[in-house]
Amino acid sequence: MSTELTDLAGAAVVVTGGSGLIGRAAVAALVARGAEVTVLDRAQTAELPAAPPPLRFVPGDVTDATVVRAALRGSDAVVHLGGYAGLGMAGAVETYRVNTMGTFTVLTEAAAAGVRKVVYASSINANGFPLGSAGAMPPRFPYDETAPPLISDEYSLSKQAGEDAARMVHASTGLALTGLRFPLVRDITEDGGRTFGAHVRAALRDDPRRQAAEGFSYLDVADAGRSVIAALLHDTPPAPGVLVAAPRTYLRSSTHEALELFAPDVPAQPLPGRAVGLDLSLASRLLGFAARVLLDDVAPEQLVDAAEYADLVRTVR
Repeated sequence: MSTELTDLAGAAVVVTGGSGLIGRAAVAALVARGAEVTVLDRAQTAELPAAPPPLRFVPGDVTDATVVRAALRGSDAVVHLGGYAGLGMAGAVETYRVNTMGTFTVLTEAAAAGVRKVVYASSINANGFPLGSAGAMPPRFPYDETAPPLISDEYSLSKQAGEDAARMVHASTGLALTGLRFPLVRDITEDGGRTFGAHVRAALRDDPRRQAAEGFSYLDVADAGRSVIAALLHDTPPAPGVLVAAPRTYLRSSTHEALELFAPDVPAQPLPGRAVGLDLSLASRLLGFAARVLLDDVAPEQLVDAAEYADLVRTVR
């Protein structure tokens, strides 16, 4: 299996959803590598990141095969980020329709167009743990891409379906694909880290179980862009998506202490210090990827003390 894509300079790359948070970072990273980027997005061009030529904009929906086919003509690679990025952005049926049909359309049209590599956005939610309405928890900590899924929400189901589509398209056409299971992605440098600190504190107050199910993980948006580049230039199986995250949590507390508070019934292997509750070895082994932007360096004062939420944890159990 070979992508035959070893250098992005001059490569024609289509980015769906290029106006989104990760999309803007991916576009910037690709332009910096000398790629000729086409953005396929429903957003207006004014919403796209500022970038010099060869950035090109094609308005359209990823579920429209005619639009996708035209945008992909002559492309070397596709970065598929278009779709809904979580719950609450649309109704359940619309979320599932756009995410599944969009991914299936992009992958099948990419194969037909002779594209050499597709990188697609999966999610940490592809296993159903964080967002699941059933309050699912991982079978163990740290967990990896092989953890058996327990799906109970439409967004997680759509991401699992996207990985199944990648397997099918690869099996039937040989198209090279890499999925990325993104965790919480934010610009952690915004306002000196204060915006991100406020976000994770609100998230812990709102649903501490979910934060534990995510392994207290995050990824800075610049690192998300770097992970896209790594995925384009490395061969992997088409699925499951590869977990990419910062190696340490956003907590000041040790991970062991936090798991004792938030997930006391889940078996846990020893996790040194503040190691994230995810096994990131696949990202290192297959992509050579390691996050560089850490809250520890950007704004260590924004690290969160898990003990501050102990009473809340007892209440929600």
